[in-house]
Amino acid sequence: MNLDFSDEQTLLRETVRSLCADLLDSQQLRALERDEGGYSRRVWHALGETGVTGVLVSESHGGVGLGLIDCAIVHEELGRCLAPVPHIPSCVLAARLIALAGSDAQRHGWLPAIAAGERIVVPAWQEPGNSADIERVALAARHAHGRIVLAGAKTLVPFANSADALLVIARLDGELVALLVPTHSAGINLVDLPNHAGQKLMRVDFAEVAVDAQNLFDGAPLAEAWQRAMHETLVALAAESIGGAARMLEMATAYAKERVQFGQPIGAFQAIAHYLADAATEIEGVRWLVYQAAWAADTGRPFEQLALMAKLQAGAVFRRATQKGVQIHGGLGFSLDADPQLFYRRAKHQQLMYWDRAYLERRIAAGVFGA
Repeated sequence: MNLDFSDEQTLLRETVRSLCADLLDSQQLRALERDEGGYSRRVWHALGETGVTGVLVSESHGGVGLGLIDCAIVHEELGRCLAPVPHIPSCVLAARLIALAGSDAQRHGWLPAIAAGERIVVPAWQEPGNSADIERVALAARHAHGRIVLAGAKTLVPFANSADALLVIARLDGELVALLVPTHSAGINLVDLPNHAGQKLMRVDFAEVAVDAQNLFDGAPLAEAWQRAMHETLVALAAESIGGAARMLEMATAYAKERVQFGQPIGAFQAIAHYLADAATEIEGVRWLVYQAAWAADTGRPFEQLALMAKLQAGAVFRRATQKGVQIHGGLGFSLDADPQLFYRRAKHQQLMYWDRAYLERRIAAGVFGA
């Protein structure tokens, strides 16, 4: 296993880092938390122009056809700047599901536009009161007059109000199905879900929403495609957490060098120095786990257990790094006018999104026991 980045991968990292530095700062992040769309159009447009939105889409469908390592590189950099963009829901999870389980018409109709950043598709599978497991999905779909009609609700759908379509997981004749539902369809109602991270999350109510039957996926078995796409998504989410944790470490280290107490920088005190040392060690360790999972996926090896571990551990490390970072900044760390709180709030959000800690631990334990 060689995890040294190629020249092209190093350039990809530098490109995304430069793009974020030029187009997104902490004041803009604060403004975007109040923005109706909740994401930076300038950053999104730039990601599309540089091909980053097509990183996991094949060249035959208009993307750049790179691998999960490249995707992790992108998301580590997006995590460093807390970029509020729909890259994971649209360009990772939705794009991979369409590629794996969509029809030929859906792949040719949607993937080029997703890869160019021209269309946004977000998955909608979680439901009020249900777990993250798609086997618990209960949203009802039925045939009616040659169309598919949906009735029910989905929750925690990211960027639903900015999406062109929802990739909905539902039950049709008792079987799990996936279908693309344009967000302008009659009967869809979006309800904003305020949250601690200021991210755009919504509940989507479906009141007898009718779509064409051709919107149903008819490719590979849905459960198999879902597991593959979701585990790839976990790696991207873990990479984002590592990027955020690394940036928090840099901020805390810089502050510990500058802040003077009792005649010396606070970083000279053992307690502060050990906080930083522990954070650096944890971040570097889980970074290797993230890229090992990505490497295994790219080389056709089993990677699911590694992906679960990476998401679990990266979320915990991000959370701990931001907790210590806030404490090192003292009273300033708790101020909304300072930047540490932005990372602190996002860290908890990253832990909870998609598969949370409890669900990840159950899945990992099942793998340990061979279930």
